[in-house]
Amino acid sequence: MDSTGAAGSSAAFLSDDGAFAAQLNGKDLIIHLNPVSLDFKEVDIVKLKETPTRFLRFSRPKQLAQSDTISSQEESAGRRILCASDTRILVWDLHPLQLHAEIENIESGALHIDFGADENEIIVFHAWNTKLTIHSLDSGRSQVIKSPKFSHYNGFGFRPRTRQFAILLKPETSDLLTIHEYRSYELVNRVNLPTSDAQGLKWSPDGNWIAVWDAASAESVFDLGVRSIEWSPAISQGHPSDLLAVGKVDGTIDILNTKTFSCSMTLSHAFPMDQPSLSAWHEKSVTADGRLGYMELPASSAFSMISESTGPPRGASIMAFSANGAFLSTVDQTRPNVVWIWDLKTAPGLVSVLLHDHPVRQVVWHPSRTEFLVTTSNSIVPAIRYWSLDEHPSVIPIPISRSEGGKYDVRWLPSSQDDVPALWFGTLEEYMLGHIELEDGAQQFKIAYSVNNKSSNNHCSDTSR
Repeated sequence: MDSTGAAGSSAAFLSDDGAFAAQLNGKDLIIHLNPVSLDFKEVDIVKLKETPTRFLRFSRPKQLAQSDTISSQEESAGRRILCASDTRILVWDLHPLQLHAEIENIESGALHIDFGADENEIIVFHAWNTKLTIHSLDSGRSQVIKSPKFSHYNGFGFRPRTRQFAILLKPETSDLLTIHEYRSYELVNRVNLPTSDAQGLKWSPDGNWIAVWDAASAESVFDLGVRSIEWSPAISQGHPSDLLAVGKVDGTIDILNTKTFSCSMTLSHAFPMDQPSLSAWHEKSVTADGRLGYMELPASSAFSMISESTGPPRGASIMAFSANGAFLSTVDQTRPNVVWIWDLKTAPGLVSVLLHDHPVRQVVWHPSRTEFLVTTSNSIVPAIRYWSLDEHPSVIPIPISRSEGGKYDVRWLPSSQDDVPALWFGTLEEYMLGHIELEDGAQQFKIAYSVNNKSSNNHCSDTSR
């Protein structure tokens, strides 16, 4: 789960790439060092000086070319973890596990604390967004940027590969975009934006562009205004991000070509009756014991079940590209229980629709394959929904404790096309690592490792620090 606001006596967290896991159990910080690797041996325990913990974050992995390889020990050696209370930040090296830095007497009420451009920087957004402080762990110095507009990730970002820092500022009544050099944070560029109330910024994955979108209430060339945006991935180093999806408040999505930033197609969340190749699937109980599965719907039934909403337009709440940028999955706020899958390259248009009984929380594409996982807010049955271009969709139960409100989290681990895809599934209190396997004609989740505060894994040894 997101480790921001981590206060609590018992919680479980993952690194962004799923390579590391951590638990908070009272004053114990339990770190699972690379449980996904074959040479995984132990967990380490750190005794925290004070509680509660407000922020717990792992540093992000280094960006490598596709031809580069790195061992699990080399990966651990370059990674760190931070644990922040209201007044103190502690940073540990992961391999070997040892305290690397301590930042004391930070101003209370911080809105956001995380690693910066790399594992040698800590960024602190102060209360009321008065300033952003960047702490350098190498030099011990700190730098300040005043009046950040937001403390969340929509308000700032590091350029892919070269790591220049872009941030939205609101010093007075107008929006500013400033770009700062990597490490020195010298001002590279400053732009007075023509926005009335900028809502966020995003670097393109190739680092060539920054997109900034305005509030939907502002005057806009996009009909009723912009709800959200998403860049298509840069498939490989040197390959451009060639599409920009612009989710509009009226529920449609414009796909812009980044060569000209002209609209190449518009996606509308409406089920067409005249497309015989389109598949629609409805999640429902398929066995006497209540096991969930997908049943294919005829076009007429799907059309009636996905009728136009009578509520006000609000736009797409989820837009996610496949790893190769050829497909886009979306969730429209007026029908939060429906996942729409669009082909953007081969035969542009709607490919499939997945209907659920509960609102969709996540749609997570595999980092290299054309398949994704879905979680919903179903609090009765912990499960993942699996969709692949070449198979019928399926619902796979997970043997984990129920989460109140269906607050489940799922994420793939990076893998090659030849590897068995591994994934984490979890709640606020526990996570399970495993893979999907076909058994007796049904897909099952096979557990390889678990992280929870109820019991310890018998193949791990604890080390107090």
